[in-house]
Amino acid sequence: MESATTVKHDTRVLSLIGSGHFLSHFYQLSLPPLLLVWRDEFGASYTALGIVITLFALSTGITQIPIGILVDRIGARSVLVVGLILEGCAVAAMGFAPSLEMIYVLAVVAGIGNSVFHPADYAILNSSINAERMGKAFSLHTFAGHLGGALAPATIIFLVALYDWRSAVMITGVIGVVCALIIYSQGGILQDEKLNSETEENSSDTEADKKVSTVALMMSPRMILLFMFFMLASLTTNGVSSFSVVANVNIHEISLVAAGTALTAYLFASTSGILIGGVIADKAKEHHIIALISFLGSAVIFALFALFKLPEIMVIGLFAAVGLLQGILRPARDMMVRAAVPKGATGRIFGYVSTGIALGSGLAPVAFGWIIDQDATILIFWLLSAFTICGAAIVLAQQQLGER
Repeated sequence: MESATTVKHDTRVLSLIGSGHFLSHFYQLSLPPLLLVWRDEFGASYTALGIVITLFALSTGITQIPIGILVDRIGARSVLVVGLILEGCAVAAMGFAPSLEMIYVLAVVAGIGNSVFHPADYAILNSSINAERMGKAFSLHTFAGHLGGALAPATIIFLVALYDWRSAVMITGVIGVVCALIIYSQGGILQDEKLNSETEENSSDTEADKKVSTVALMMSPRMILLFMFFMLASLTTNGVSSFSVVANVNIHEISLVAAGTALTAYLFASTSGILIGGVIADKAKEHHIIALISFLGSAVIFALFALFKLPEIMVIGLFAAVGLLQGILRPARDMMVRAAVPKGATGRIFGYVSTGIALGSGLAPVAFGWIIDQDATILIFWLLSAFTICGAAIVLAQQQLGER
């Protein structure tokens, strides 16, 4: 039987890492509600305001791979703390911005700070948490991020109403800095896969070999498939979040309230599925089977939306079902990556595959919006079904490569 000390240790680790991931998603989703306020403040167009979100997302996505390499070279703890301080300070500094152009610059800085979480968090969790609880640890980490995103809009709107927008961003930014200092003060329990000093003292030739091996690792067939896995999962979830309401109103001719309820059911079920998936991932050994069931089940449901005109109650129920499947997928997905990552490369690989998430989240709104503009809304559900079928095929191919 496991000691209470071990459980307490893992709980402390999860609390520290989860708080940072909570703030990561909080900052991402606290910016969109501010666009309306900034429109009045700076007299900018919605296109100009949207650039703030784009710059934040792009800088996060672009820098995740180099940050992952840095995590493996110098250690995850320091990178995590510096990244959170950088993001918190950038968000707080927005409160002093005299122009939208300055907010652009700060959005880039905040995005760079935000890029540390997946590479650093997974490196720490992989080395700090008992292996028997790793699935639950990954699920709680993901859940903390989702919770931060869910609470962000209401919180920032409340702070704006209570004070003003400048005070609101300064308060939330300072909270990030305080959280980083707490993580730093408790950092002794956060382990990672930092290369030992003997390896670091090797010759420059060895350093060159490391760089080659990093590129070779990322370009290996198995890692490319995992990158595509993450991208397809992201295309699916962001496609549903972005335009499922419009698609359901247009195709199934249900009310806007019912379509919004369906999306809400999807999001709540997805969040619940993440927690359920963590328990399943710890009990199951064949994580690719969980991923296959999640992908193929989602594909069938999306095909039903494309093939039949469904009543409101069925649309809501099926959206809840597909949300549950997509939530259950995520801990299994993370466990599949963990199983494929060579020792000492966790930061690099999780930074690499997380770039697939950023790419999917950037492509989905544009692609699906264009489809609706072409009066081809039905294609949305066919595409979602195709994405999940391709995801299942990638899982199978990745598993076969792993068995060789």
